[in-house]
Amino acid sequence: MATASASASWEELTLKVKWSGNEYTVRVCCDDTVGELKRRICELTNVLPLRQKLLYPKLASKLSDDSLFLSQLPLNSSLKMTMIGYAMPLRSRFVSHFYY
Repeated sequence: MATASASASWEELTLKVKWSGNEYTVRVCCDDTVGELKRRICELTNVLPLRQKLLYPKLASKLSDDSLFLSQLPLNSSLKMTMIGYAMPLRSRFVSHFYY
């Protein structure tokens, strides 16, 4: 039984995230956290994790907990969620990194 749960934790999920009229494909593992999901979304959209709000029916409150493991959520590869947030201009991200 330990082998089955270990293989399930390494299962890769391909999620679709809609934002600003575009749809992005994000690949994550079940043992990743919501915070890691947000970091991967940031790589695609330039929306910083702190500025992201992920929306999916019945999961919105759980998707705000960055420490929660994705394996604790009822996710599957056909899932499509919506993100609300805005990308900071490159200069603002550079300045805020060094001065805040």
